[in-house]
Amino acid sequence: MKNKILYTLLAIVAIAFGCKKTEFDEMSKGEALGTFTVAAPVNNTMWVLNSATPNAKVVFSWSAAKPGVNTMPTYKFVAALKTGSLTSPLLEIPSDNNGTSTTLTFTQKQLDDALKAKSIGDGIKVDLIWVVKATNGDMTVSTSPALNIAITRMGDGVSNFLLYGPVSSNTPVVINPNSTTDFMNFKWQKSFPGVTTNPTKYQIKFVAKGGNFATPLFTYTSNNSGLDSALAVGYKDISDKLTAAGYADQATPVALQWTVEATSGTFKKTADYVNDLVITREVKMFLVGGDTPASWTAENALQMIPDASNPGTFYIYVKLNAGNGGLKFLNQQQWPGGSLNSSDWGMKPGSPGDAVVDNEVNIENYGASGVYRVTFDQKNLKYYVQADHGMMGAVGGATPAGWNPPTVFTGSTTAPAYPSQGLNFMGTNKFLGFVTLASGQEWKFIDGDAWPSGGPVSQTRDYGKGSAEGVLAESNEANIATTGATGLRRIIWDGTDIKNLKYSVTDGTVFLVGNATAGGWDNSAGNALLPAMTYSGNGKWTVTTNLTVGEFKFIVTKGSWEYNYGGSAGVISEGGANLAITVNGNYTIKLDEYNRTYTVTKN
Repeated sequence: MKNKILYTLLAIVAIAFGCKKTEFDEMSKGEALGTFTVAAPVNNTMWVLNSATPNAKVVFSWSAAKPGVNTMPTYKFVAALKTGSLTSPLLEIPSDNNGTSTTLTFTQKQLDDALKAKSIGDGIKVDLIWVVKATNGDMTVSTSPALNIAITRMGDGVSNFLLYGPVSSNTPVVINPNSTTDFMNFKWQKSFPGVTTNPTKYQIKFVAKGGNFATPLFTYTSNNSGLDSALAVGYKDISDKLTAAGYADQATPVALQWTVEATSGTFKKTADYVNDLVITREVKMFLVGGDTPASWTAENALQMIPDASNPGTFYIYVKLNAGNGGLKFLNQQQWPGGSLNSSDWGMKPGSPGDAVVDNEVNIENYGASGVYRVTFDQKNLKYYVQADHGMMGAVGGATPAGWNPPTVFTGSTTAPAYPSQGLNFMGTNKFLGFVTLASGQEWKFIDGDAWPSGGPVSQTRDYGKGSAEGVLAESNEANIATTGATGLRRIIWDGTDIKNLKYSVTDGTVFLVGNATAGGWDNSAGNALLPAMTYSGNGKWTVTTNLTVGEFKFIVTKGSWEYNYGGSAGVISEGGANLAITVNGNYTIKLDEYNRTYTVTKN
C-alpha cells in the first residue's frame, strides 16, 4: 500500500514539472479591430457636382471592420488635398447614423457646401486623397491605400432628362435613303439649367451599338440653334451620314444607339438612358420605259421586288413590248432633277448587261416581245432581261414533273400554251395555273428549268412556304404540302405586293351561286350548287344550266367568298359585280380565267 501511494505522488510531480505554466496579464484590457476595404467610389473617380440636381445623392461605402469582443467601431470619412497630408485633413466627417454605418451619404448640395466652407471656389475642381477610419476607442484602423477622387464644385448644371422617341427598339426602321421629304423625328424631355443665365442646348449623338459616345459616328444639333428638345432629320441626311461613317452598303441594316447631350455653360450631361435604333435603308427600285406597261411616265413606274437573299438586287416578272424605246431603272417615281432626288440607270454604252447611272443609254435589243424576268443588281451594276425566267411553274413529288425542273417547261412559253404544271402569266408579278397535285406529296414554285445552285442573281429562283400558309419565301422556305385528295388544283404565285409575296391553292372547281341559280346564294359546303362547271384546259370552264331572272357570281370554293369572280361587259374580276339574268331560260356560260373573260348565252 505504501509503494502504491509513492508511485502516485511521483506521477503527479512528473506531470506538474512537464506542463508549461500559462501566464495572464491582468493589466491589459484593450480590444482588437479588423481591417476593412472601400467599396465605392473606385480610385480616381471624377465627380462634377450638378447645380441643377442639388438633391441627387453621392455615396461613399465600405466593408465593416470586424470588432474584437464587445465594442462596435465607429467610422469617419477623412479627405485631404492631394498635395497635402491626411494628418491635416480638409474634411473629416462621421459616417451615416452618427458614425455607426458603413456608408456616408451626401446630397450634391451638402458636399458642395462642405467644399465651399473650405474656400474651394464655384466650379473649381479639387483633387483629393481619402480614406475611411474606424475606431473602437482602443484601436484605430483605416482603409489602405488612400484613394484619389476629383470633385468639381457646382457651377453650371443641367437637370436629368429622358429620351422620348424614337423609342428603343431592335426592330428595323425602314427609310428611303433618297427621300428629302421624309423625316425621322427625335424628341426628349426638356432639361433645366442650374444657372438660368446659361440656357440648355442639346446635341443628338449616334454610335454603333455598344460604341463610345465620347467618339460618336455623327451628331446633330437640335432645332432652334440647339435650344429645342426636338429635331426632325431627313431620311437622305441620315443615310448620307451613315455612308460617311463607313456604312456605304445601303442594303445592310445598321444597328445604332443614340442619346442626347445637354450643355449649360461648361456643364455637359447625357440623357438618363440610351436608345437602340436599327435603320434599314430601303432602296426602292422601279422599272420604266416604252417597252414596259408604265411607258415613259415615271409616276407609273413599276416597283421591283427586293431580293431578300441578295441585298441590293431587285427583280420583276413583266410583259415587255419590244421596239418601243427600251427600258431603264429608277429609284423614285420621278425623273432626276425633281424634289425626290432621284437617279436613273441604263445600259453602259457598248456593254450590254452593264448598268451605269451617268451617260447611260436605254436598254434595248434583249429579244422579242414577251414575258421576262428583269433583274437589276445595283451593287454590282449588272442587269438581266431573261425570257427563260419570265415564267412560273410547279415542281415536286406532288406534280407530274416530279422533282425534275427540266420537265416543267416544255414547248412554247407563250401563254396559254404551257404544259399542265406551267402557270399562266396574269399580269406583272402574278401567275395562275391548274395542276393536278398528288395527295400527301410536296411541291414548290420554280421559274426555270434547273435548280438554283447558289450562283449569280441571274440563275433560277424557286419559292416555297414561308412563315405561314400562303406566305411565299425564296430563302429558308419549306415545301408546300398537298392536303386533301389527289386532284386538280388552282395555284397562284402572287408578287403584286412586292413586300408580301404570297401564294394560294384552291380546288380546281368553279360553281355558280346566286338567286338566278337553283342553289340560291347559299354557298355552304353542303349545298350541291349543281351542275358544277367543267374544265376544258387553258383556264377555260363551261356549264349549261337553267337560270331564272336574278343575279349570280362564280365561286371556286364552297363555303368561302374569299375568292370569287364577278364583272360586267364580258370581263371578270376578283370580287367583281354580280352578273344579271333578265330572262328565264337555259343558258351556256363560259369562263376563261386566263384571259379574264366570260360569256352568258341563252340557248
